[in-house]
Amino acid sequence: MTSTPEAQVQELRRQLQSLLEAAKANERKLDRFDALERRLMAVESMEELVNLLLVDCRHDFQLDAAELWLLDPDGELSRALPALPMARAPRLLDTHGPLRDMFGAVRATRLVGPGHGEAVVAQAFGDDTPMRSAALLPLIRQGLLIGSLHFGSRDPERYDATSGTKFLDRLSAIAAIAIESMLNRERLRRAGMTDGLTGVHNRRYFDHRSLIEFSQAVRHRYPLACLFLDIDHFKAINDGHGHPTGDEVLRQVGGLIQRSLRTGDLAARYGGEEFVVLLPRTDLAGAREVAERIRLMVQDAPFITPDGGTLNATLSAGLAMLQPGAASFAELLNSADQALYEAKRAGRNRTVAAAADISAATAAAS
Repeated sequence: MTSTPEAQVQELRRQLQSLLEAAKANERKLDRFDALERRLMAVESMEELVNLLLVDCRHDFQLDAAELWLLDPDGELSRALPALPMARAPRLLDTHGPLRDMFGAVRATRLVGPGHGEAVVAQAFGDDTPMRSAALLPLIRQGLLIGSLHFGSRDPERYDATSGTKFLDRLSAIAAIAIESMLNRERLRRAGMTDGLTGVHNRRYFDHRSLIEFSQAVRHRYPLACLFLDIDHFKAINDGHGHPTGDEVLRQVGGLIQRSLRTGDLAARYGGEEFVVLLPRTDLAGAREVAERIRLMVQDAPFITPDGGTLNATLSAGLAMLQPGAASFAELLNSADQALYEAKRAGRNRTVAAAADISAATAAAS
């Protein structure tokens, strides 16, 4: 049946209207992507970047789920991210395995939906977040796959495999640049406050942070403990086994100290073979427990030398508590230093509390 001219005109008008609506929708989509790219390039912290990708993206693009995977084989991000104020945290990967399973050798944006990607979608979001379609964006920098960004929808047609990926490809490139930039900025920041040999904070950072902890403890009237830790007979280790072995002992002791502390505690290399630890909101008994835990871990550890051998080492600990009416943090630090001296004088490989703390504890018990 041949359509009339009027019907043909109506059909053309309908098609034109459909094209106009599609063009407007694409323009709005382009505006949203452009705004997101500008915000990605302007972020100033890793937490802001993660919140932007996992929270703001989900809201702005009306997504049902958003996930970020980041490769972290050296634990660099796992040390930096837990303390950050993030609404959602990324998944940190020890190896490339999950990324290889998702992208294979192609490493291009994948649009997956019903009938051709349920397993991949489940892998991307987990079984407890059922999605019907997803966009999986590889994050690539300098030819290396450093992570992936996943957008999920309960609408099975949201991410059709036949759709174009131009906008998503550009977003993944911008996101990868922003992530690398934030990682480099975090490395520089940590380099300025971290001891290069042991991985704990350096003296400069400790001097800054200790004043903050001191003022907070005085203002809110909570206990603050300080530990001075010194490796026993360290000169003999250097003289008998060489400085590379001494450096290895320092590195391993720094790691043992870090593993013994809670989030919010502070450890720093104070100088040479000395370490200092601050324990906010910790009483004398709790601080002594931490000091003894560190001391025993060092005593029992077989320290691996650069030539593959092992040696034993011990440390002495001086412990002091912030006293009521203290005028400065230096008073607490000096008390811990004097307690360390007493531990050395008494035979080493022991924890000694400052005399004022012992007297206070005795008075409280009587």
